Amino acid sequence: MNLEYILISLFIGLLWGISPIMQKHFLKKFDNFSLMLFFSYVYIVIITIASAFYQKNIIRDLRALNRQDLFLIIIYVFFTMFLTNYLILHVLKTHDSHIVTALVEGTAPFFTLLIVYLFFDEKITTIGALGVLLIILGIFCIAANGCSFKMEEFLGIH
Repeated sequence: MNLEYILISLFIGLLWGISPIMQKHFLKKFDNFSLMLFFSYVYIVIITIASAFYQKNIIRDLRALNRQDLFLIIIYVFFTMFLTNYLILHVLKTHDSHIVTALVEGTAPFFTLLIVYLFFDEKITTIGALGVLLIILGIFCIAANGCSFKMEEFLGIH
């Protein structure tokens, strides 16, 4: 991976890091579902404007779209966009955004690694598995920060 993609990835991480902070701010005033609707309206306007620049690609791809693709897109959108956003907003309403974000976004590499290994025959290197293990350990440390759960007691360290 070259430096440009690393920097773009870090910028995406920054934007994703800001997201739950903004969501939690709005959750003080609005209902979860209302927020999802408001965000969706704005997204539709933005994507409609942006689609003018990709009109040829969109028309080509619409022609290539079949029923199976459409079904998989519906399933994907329901689970990864609708359901996850609803659940994240539900949890954010009553919990610290940094902990929710760590649990949600931090566990994603583990599940991605597991799924691609089991279903897509991707190779897992020792260093990759170690990296995911360290991420999971970091998530436990963040989640344990400020809660009644005592890691020392769990591990038997006094």
